[in-house]
Amino acid sequence: MRSLLLLVLGSIGFGSLLASACAASDSGGSGAGGSGANINLGGSGGADGSSGSGGLVSGGSGGSGGLDPDASCAKYSQEAKQASAAMLFVIDGSASMAQSQKWGTAQLATITAIDKDAFDNTSLGLVRFPATFMDPPKCLCDYACSAIGGCDIATCKALVVPNGVACGVSFLPQVPINDSGTQKSNAGGVRKQIYDYLASPSNGPVNDPSDASPIYDAMVAGYAALKGQTIDRRILVLITDGGFSCTSVANPTRPGYTDGACNDWEYPDTVNTLIQQAHDDPQKPVFTFVVGVPGSDSTGAPQGSYATAPYNMLLALSTYAVSGSPNTVPSDCDKSLKFTKTGSAPGKACHFDLSQTANFNADQLATAIEQIRGKALGCLFDIPKPPPGEVVDKGKTNVNLTLDGKTETIPKRSDPNDTCATSPCWDFKGETQVEIIGKACEDLSKAKDAKVEIFSGCTQLVK
Repeated sequence: MRSLLLLVLGSIGFGSLLASACAASDSGGSGAGGSGANINLGGSGGADGSSGSGGLVSGGSGGSGGLDPDASCAKYSQEAKQASAAMLFVIDGSASMAQSQKWGTAQLATITAIDKDAFDNTSLGLVRFPATFMDPPKCLCDYACSAIGGCDIATCKALVVPNGVACGVSFLPQVPINDSGTQKSNAGGVRKQIYDYLASPSNGPVNDPSDASPIYDAMVAGYAALKGQTIDRRILVLITDGGFSCTSVANPTRPGYTDGACNDWEYPDTVNTLIQQAHDDPQKPVFTFVVGVPGSDSTGAPQGSYATAPYNMLLALSTYAVSGSPNTVPSDCDKSLKFTKTGSAPGKACHFDLSQTANFNADQLATAIEQIRGKALGCLFDIPKPPPGEVVDKGKTNVNLTLDGKTETIPKRSDPNDTCATSPCWDFKGETQVEIIGKACEDLSKAKDAKVEIFSGCTQLVK
């Protein structure tokens, strides 16, 4: 809610992951991508492929690039799948979302994005807030009725807020999380359920002069729903034009900044704690991504008839993105900035900032959603189970990456602290998965068509 006081003042389908394979000979001769290929790590690496700097390994003229999947040291070939994931959209339906086509753009962009093949077999769901009206808080009634010495809730509603305040949330997703399968929104399944929910006029922005925005509690509900999923990755995607209010209604003991009548604006430090706790959960972590639409660049001044939080919203949203998924924010964003009430907007925000009207349309928002999917899901793959009699030899595993038709080989990192931000790599994730890291993950998340191949049984390429 932007301000209760206003009421008083007159208000990737990535391709299959194949396992087979083999590296080239240690001397880097004819084994890569066909005869005549030259294997190295690009840059200053040695001929044996054991170290080096620069880009992905490229094949020579004898083939399409990468290590040869048909070499004699191959042990097995088997299909593997991308790690399972659940993505829950938490979408702002406050009154201000009715302005400037924000709600209609969010509708179209969400469906456009999730109908892409990359979202096939991803579990999807939706939470929209606010969901219900609630009785006004005592602080608002005390303010509204101060001239007559105060009043009870019933009198307060009769005089000020006949319908109550739109601070209620649904603690179950309006569209429950379910596997999308391959059905698109015009066919059935959870994609059609999301389409039908968003398309219903009754589920659009609420008619509430206070512009209530109970985002904190909507996120609490979202985290609970995601943690109920037995799945590899859990992702919460918040799409909002700012706000973070209703503190005095949802939990009067939770501290907040005053709007003149109530301590109603959430402390960003409180929100960051919530988001970071979800991310750091040792058993069921949730990764949070934030998309700010027009209005999310507020600084405390009114926007039309709506009040705004008394701090720089771009700064707050940027810190939320870092708390929610620190390893996937842009490498050049102002990641080290901490929230302060008087702080300025970051030079480069860490969240998806679509606050400027020129950057906000359905295509831009859909692209942001697709990039979130790529960042959160596109880099973790299950190792296929070997056939009977074979075992996964971690010391003889290699990874090829095909992006938009170009096949290249990436090395396994030797240092677990290496983020591979400029020189791509991969590593094992536990006993059953591999993770593409750093630059390779970024490139993979942007590709329109991608395939990962795991080769088992040959000399391992190491970074």
